[in-house]
Amino acid sequence: MRASDETLIGPDSGTRVVCANLSHLDAIVQIHQAAFEGFFLESLGSRFLKELYHGFISHPSGICLVAIDGMDVAGFVTGTTQPEGFFRQLLRRRWYAFVLAGAAALTRHPIRVGAKFLSALRYRGERPTDLTNASLLSSIGIAPSARGKGIGRNLISAFCEKAQEAGASTVFLTTDRDKNGTVNHFYISNGFKLHNTFLKERNRWMNLYTRSLIDIQLRMTATKHNT
Repeated sequence: MRASDETLIGPDSGTRVVCANLSHLDAIVQIHQAAFEGFFLESLGSRFLKELYHGFISHPSGICLVAIDGMDVAGFVTGTTQPEGFFRQLLRRRWYAFVLAGAAALTRHPIRVGAKFLSALRYRGERPTDLTNASLLSSIGIAPSARGKGIGRNLISAFCEKAQEAGASTVFLTTDRDKNGTVNHFYISNGFKLHNTFLKERNRWMNLYTRSLIDIQLRMTATKHNT
């Protein structure tokens, strides 16, 4: 979905959730670095992250939303309605920019970073083969100062609505299974159900969650009938 100023969740919730544009890019990267400190993508640096989130904002199948609290970006959520095509096209169009952006990390740790870097470039969203019309929720992050205000729930709700509007019947995501109880509980409390568990790399197990969007479709249909 291309960026716009459309408000998806209004002031009654304490924040405004809107489609991101390029003016939000620096704030999104800063929140990512704070929320995912120590994770691989964060180690590739801000230039790499800017390229990645620029793709979510500008690609026709991308969904990138931000929560605005006052004048500040308090959180973001990103994903795509076409996981396989999105990452393939992003790499095809901007492969040189990703390589340049990750060059510093590759120079520091060529073997360790190189293998993961290639894996990141080959990433296709890990959509389960038994799911059709499924949108990927790729990343969600909340600014440290804004946690505990329900912003994550608002972002999830807005993301699911945008995915449903684009024709998706399901949203899926992956997250670490172990030593990640708070995050797993967050997704379960927001309507996601465990679909399966898989080994991503040595000793790293991932949970794959799905959420049906039928409830959103029924609610939107009822709203249309009542207007």
